[in-house]
Amino acid sequence: MRPRQSMQMFDWINWIAILAVGVFLGLAINGLVDLAAVGAWGSIVVILGLCAGGLVFYFLIERVINFISIGRFSAPQQLQKPRKPLALFFALPIGIIIGVIGAQFGLGDLLL
Repeated sequence: MRPRQSMQMFDWINWIAILAVGVFLGLAINGLVDLAAVGAWGSIVVILGLCAGGLVFYFLIERVINFISIGRFSAPQQLQKPRKPLALFFALPIGIIIGVIGAQFGLGDLLL
């Protein structure tokens, strides 16, 4: 098993950005739960459908740009990629938890 790398300056900046995205996702999840509580299922279906469509569009465009730039759909794989620091893997789930719990205490009103 390969050892993990230590956190560099760019990793800390990346960690903060991913944590912030997680907090806003947590606030959005709390908002969707509030919509479900009042029975606005149509809005939830539209919001989730638009999000799924956006993700599909993003991945398709990424593959098309990758194909145009290198001439094939998949880039050659490196034999040994260094493992990312463990904190980067936990940044998004921690941010979502902070966002959901913070929304219960009024964080959504403060940030949004």
